Amino acid sequence: MRLHSHRAVVAAASFCLWTCLASFSGTVEGRAILGVDLGSLYMKVALVQSGSPLEIVTNLHAKRKTEQMILFDQQQRFYGADASALLARKSTKTPSAMSVLLGRDEQHPTVRVLAERHYPVRPVYNETRAGVTLTVDGVEFTPEELVAMVLSHAVDISVAYATEQGSTIAPPKDVMLTVPSYATQPERQALLDAAGLAELNVLGLIDENTASALHYAMDKSFETPQLIIFYNMGASALQVSLIRFFNYEQPQKFGKPKTVPALEVLGKSWDATLGGQAFDQIVVEYLADEFNKAWHASTGKTEQDVRSFPRAMIKLRLQANKVKHVLSANSEIPVYMEAVHDDVALSTTMTREQLELLASSLWARAIQPVTDVLQQANVTLEELTILELLGGGMRVPRIQTELIENGLGGNAALLGKHINSDESMALGAAFAGANISTAFRVRQVGMTDLNPFALSVTLTNLPDGDDTASEASNDEWSKKATIFKAFGKVGVKKTIAFTHDTDVHCALDYDTDGEASVLPAGSQTALERYRISGVAAFAKEMADKGLGKPKLSLQFELSASGITALVKAEAAVEETYTVEEEVEVEDDGVTNTTEDESEEEKKNDTEADGENKTDDSHEVKKEKKTIKVQKTLFGLRQRRPAFVVKEKKRLHKKELTVDTYHVGRVTPYSAELLAASKAKLLEMARNDKERMMLEEAKNRVESYIYYIKNKLTDDEEEIGTVSTKEQREECQKAAEAAEEWLYDDGYSADLATMEDKYAELSAPFEKIMLRVKETAARPEAVKVLEKKLEEVEALIKKWETSMPQVTEEERTKVLDQVEEVRKWITKVEGMQAKKKPHDEPAFVSADVPLQAKDLELMVVRLSKKPKPKPPKKKKDDKKPGNSTDAMEDTEDPAAVNKTEANSSESAENKSEAEGAQSNETLPEPTSGDAGMDEEL
Repeated sequence: MRLHSHRAVVAAASFCLWTCLASFSGTVEGRAILGVDLGSLYMKVALVQSGSPLEIVTNLHAKRKTEQMILFDQQQRFYGADASALLARKSTKTPSAMSVLLGRDEQHPTVRVLAERHYPVRPVYNETRAGVTLTVDGVEFTPEELVAMVLSHAVDISVAYATEQGSTIAPPKDVMLTVPSYATQPERQALLDAAGLAELNVLGLIDENTASALHYAMDKSFETPQLIIFYNMGASALQVSLIRFFNYEQPQKFGKPKTVPALEVLGKSWDATLGGQAFDQIVVEYLADEFNKAWHASTGKTEQDVRSFPRAMIKLRLQANKVKHVLSANSEIPVYMEAVHDDVALSTTMTREQLELLASSLWARAIQPVTDVLQQANVTLEELTILELLGGGMRVPRIQTELIENGLGGNAALLGKHINSDESMALGAAFAGANISTAFRVRQVGMTDLNPFALSVTLTNLPDGDDTASEASNDEWSKKATIFKAFGKVGVKKTIAFTHDTDVHCALDYDTDGEASVLPAGSQTALERYRISGVAAFAKEMADKGLGKPKLSLQFELSASGITALVKAEAAVEETYTVEEEVEVEDDGVTNTTEDESEEEKKNDTEADGENKTDDSHEVKKEKKTIKVQKTLFGLRQRRPAFVVKEKKRLHKKELTVDTYHVGRVTPYSAELLAASKAKLLEMARNDKERMMLEEAKNRVESYIYYIKNKLTDDEEEIGTVSTKEQREECQKAAEAAEEWLYDDGYSADLATMEDKYAELSAPFEKIMLRVKETAARPEAVKVLEKKLEEVEALIKKWETSMPQVTEEERTKVLDQVEEVRKWITKVEGMQAKKKPHDEPAFVSADVPLQAKDLELMVVRLSKKPKPKPPKKKKDDKKPGNSTDAMEDTEDPAAVNKTEANSSESAENKSEAEGAQSNETLPEPTSGDAGMDEEL
């Protein structure tokens, strides 16, 4: 097994999984799966591929996390660090934290927080889209389109990373995506739509903390169950999960049960607006106040506030993040910023004590989710194994202090950091994807997750017509039921059944009636609407047959990704009917049926096939019974046939038509909008490709300009021997003219013009450099060819004795070809001798080896010519008495006698050898054996 080198910062668990991945066969060559943790500020990408460990992808800047932002500038897109470097200068063209906007409107609390934190690109509601959009550089984008661009960039950097590591993979299409624990169905569906725009196949969605727990469990065994809290404070939110880890015995088809590790989520809690950026914002406000003081004092503009200037606030936000990080390790930091705004600098000092005092309202919020999950799962601190810290926000020292003192009852030993707090989400997602995919075989880890939100359905009569504005009829009939309770398991199906005879309207919503509803504030409660038709027609059909109302069955599925949908709708009517059956009876009238008949009758009491099929099947069975009774009567003449009336049942079923639509301020992508967004992104991708090709062409022109100038200076002597002064001056002037053109008219030139300019510039100078090269290369090539010709001549001479199968005519042809090549050499060398050094060469070194091509093929073909087969010895199958007949066809009787003698001697030797071999295991041959040898 070969283990690829890996960077030192990779967690030790990656090595353990590498052994799992590499030790199994069955992976598909070139296939790969991505685990993507979008986050809200940084994106992390993990890669699973054949023959390599599970690893974090480093981006084009060799960083293990990529900023979730895109800069749109001059019809170009810049990602990650490239966009971040220009954020302060071009903040209005750089949207970020796009994943926060998915499935939410502009009034959602988490969206409003972005405005409060001075994000310059603000979302607005779009009636046509039925969701928010962002306008960047004059172009309107949906959050799904922006996230699709980020996901496509994740694919690009993964391919580049794999290539750098020496692997060749196709652009990965299979991905596993993380979502926050509090993500609702509209938000999850919006992420799936974004992945669809990026042409990705989403294997599943997994909660961030669950993915971290999976990464924690994938290389462990739990002889004793463990209860662990995963405390994840990211950039924008706090998520806390209580998870139980244990082993269970999985039955195997052959052999003993297999011990498999597993995890079960027992509780979830969160604060959707408390993250690392909440502490950044406190520092931003402090720095803004300090700058306003300095600004007002120096300019007298007391009515002005720096918060009104987005570019200045971006500078303060970037500085605030640095201040927070420094104060996590130091007690004080001096802050100095030049020209924050209006040419006014900021100079101040901030201490950790000041930060903790300003953030006093946040500490209790940081502890509350821990208390909540313990209460949800009815677990005490004494039962808790450990609290695992995740995310970058937990690095604030006061957070850990508050956890120990107020969350863990002063028990510092419960605080743990056993996995990579930044990368475990992406690694766990990739591992989950590898478990789902059929392209990889990895260690099995059981996983049971929870859906924290209750879901209910409301049933009403479907109104007449196709009016989508009216969700339900005004009729009084209505039913409501909770189909999935809060904090129930995911990956389950539930069916509701009821009797009804008209078409039905079904509304699927989050159930917020309960007192314990934890649905985040501002979340859309309306999920999906269904028009279920075909009920009335089926009910009428059954009524015409004198049957009752249909029973409707609606099956809903809550997938492992947290998406609920109606997956099956059908109506059924049970019909009870009677049949006459022939049975045996005794003479006194007592029925006497066989045991086999009773069993068959019980089995067929209820028939669930279609009406016609049921009737046909019943008739066949009836005929069989009749035959059986006749046989019985034939055997027992004291019995006689009789007829009895029996009651049976059959089920009439009909699959119903379901039409799905959505209501609310934010709806999923329609087919039309999906097609339009895909076309838009494809056009942008095409423009990016053309731009890259133009940049490469421009770089080639610019590089060749400097190449000409440097060569004319550095290799002046060599170039001077094969060119005239006029030729060199022409190349020098061409380079200067091209340089002037490049920074003038060439600045806006298209691809075709740039390629023409390169050809015009390079053609004359390439001829000079060719002559420089050929000065040494041409004689060397001729020397090599002449040596090869001499070797061929020597080989042909040797073949006269060593390869008699090569005829003299064939050898002559080879030597003639050698002479032809020599004549060519003499001819072209004579032509070249007449040329001046600065003239075009009569031939080049690349022409020389081609002259020996036919000669080489001829020699190779002859070298493979087989030797003639020796004449076969004629076998004499006749008896010794017929020796005269054997000599009739032989010209030389002596030769025949000699051959017979040799054959006799050979037969004797063979007999002796066989006898010697037999003596090792068998008795000595008898006289009968000797007589047989003599006859042979």
